[in-house]
Amino acid sequence: MSRTRETSARYPIRAVSRLTGIGIDTLRAWERRHGAVTPSRDDRGRMYTDDDIARLRLLRGAVEHGHSIGRLAGLTDAELRRLAATAGANAALAVVPTQRTPLDAAALTAALQKFDATAIDQQISRLAAVLPPLELLRDVLMPVLAQVGDEWHREPARIAHEHLMSSTMRNILGSFLRLYARPDVSTRLLFATPAGERHEVGTLGAAMLAASCGLGVAYLGPDLPAREIVESVRPAGAQVMVLGLTTTSAAKARERELRTIVRDLPKEVELWAGGRGAVRHTALISPRGLVLRDYNTYQQELARIGGRVA
Repeated sequence: MSRTRETSARYPIRAVSRLTGIGIDTLRAWERRHGAVTPSRDDRGRMYTDDDIARLRLLRGAVEHGHSIGRLAGLTDAELRRLAATAGANAALAVVPTQRTPLDAAALTAALQKFDATAIDQQISRLAAVLPPLELLRDVLMPVLAQVGDEWHREPARIAHEHLMSSTMRNILGSFLRLYARPDVSTRLLFATPAGERHEVGTLGAAMLAASCGLGVAYLGPDLPAREIVESVRPAGAQVMVLGLTTTSAAKARERELRTIVRDLPKEVELWAGGRGAVRHTALISPRGLVLRDYNTYQQELARIGGRVA
């Protein structure tokens, strides 16, 4: 075992099962019978690297599309990514509505009411283990955060709940973003919110979703001056600039910032904007870019530029 692998192997098998959605018994069988991955071992047992997790996610996706693990185990990561890209393109062309099983987020809500950050983290991790990234964002995280925000407006004391939920979600989405991130991809997206936009969870979630689709991501964070955003595009090698716009108020300073981005963004770079604030500024954005009204539309655009369905 190389020293590099030994120092980079930091995930025990239970964490890997949670992060990939693959049962522990299945993981062991894939390793023992097929050599799908080769974890290192120490006094804690099997230990996996970020690359192992990324490969296991690819394997799980291919198995779910009907391929056998016996055939897949011998493929390289590059071959698995090509297989996933083909499956993703086919899925994007043949989207059929399905009956969804109602999600039980009661435990997450209960943990939030008790200000139990550890339980919130555990519940989100539990849901992340069984849901694709799109469903996790669309059907769990964003609805719960919106519910907390609505309660805050009705009862200002609830602001602490919103802060706790936002902070926990920010940490978890950031960890998933780092887990999915791949430096060796040609298509890159740059994410930010302009000056005055301090709510970043939706934008961070969009960045995580793009990374989970196999695309390159650079996340700048919230509340950035327009000039800083525009000047970051070329150094980041971005083909797409994604803006999160949640604030719907008609502040002149905010509109000036948005006009600067629309005007000065390099012509070869696509502009995508999401959030309620983007919808409000459709007339300003749409001549130059896309206003994405929900995560479903957003994922369709990710598939268009080469992303695979996660």
